[in-house]
Amino acid sequence: MSRILVTDLDGTLLGGDADDRLRLREALARHPEVTVVFATGRGPDSVRDVLRDPLVPCPRWIIADVGATLLDGADFSPVEPLQGQLRAGWPGPRRVRAALERFPALQYQRGIAQDGRCSYYLSPDALTGELKSAVAELGLTWVYSGELWFDVLPPGASKGNALRALAEKLNWAADEILVAGDSLNDLSLFQVGAHGVVVGGAEPAFDAAVGADPLVHRSQQPGAAGILAALRALGWMAAADADRHALLVGYHRPPPQHRPPTGPNAIRQTPHGS
Repeated sequence: MSRILVTDLDGTLLGGDADDRLRLREALARHPEVTVVFATGRGPDSVRDVLRDPLVPCPRWIIADVGATLLDGADFSPVEPLQGQLRAGWPGPRRVRAALERFPALQYQRGIAQDGRCSYYLSPDALTGELKSAVAELGLTWVYSGELWFDVLPPGASKGNALRALAEKLNWAADEILVAGDSLNDLSLFQVGAHGVVVGGAEPAFDAAVGADPLVHRSQQPGAAGILAALRALGWMAAADADRHALLVGYHRPPPQHRPPTGPNAIRQTPHGS
């Protein structure tokens, strides 16, 4: 039976303190049968930055750009034709930005590479019917989360749709998957019929939208600790996995080697205790 952990990054896998993240990483290292999938709003370059953190486990697959990008975690190559299908109908960021210029409340997120989606900052009171209609007229969809982030996406792109496509390709069953999230851009992951965990400190609107789903575990613990608690509740990991730590000691020089003296004037010493 396959076991797949599909987790958001910010506020979820990267949430909690460093010790919690270390416990989860070590537990996953002891259970290589658990396949790790990132499902994030970050773009590929930003995911690469995250992977420089030694406390972050390496993903086998990456769902990025809120579901508009699907990558092989081994080499960051696009998973085709799935990524192309997720981006079908996308007119490109220039056309989207030009069409939405008339909404001054939209602040484009500069400094991040945006290819298959457009991301903005937006206050809750500026999420108007007129803005929603403008996105719909482009034939696109949108996600609003954290009362701040407004993402304009291809019509078929979402974290959940990307997960469905990947699960179909790899023959994963819904009951073999645990999804983990903390905000509304994770909601589509919780609509694929898989096990789920809403980590502690999650966005209230997200928690409410998930509803009373018997497949969903709600953890009082934030971030990585909440994920580990859910893995234990499913029986995918034992309770001891939360408490074991591995210690590796490294030294930059090789150990000294003792060689007995040689030559005609050498003096042999009898080892102490012999």
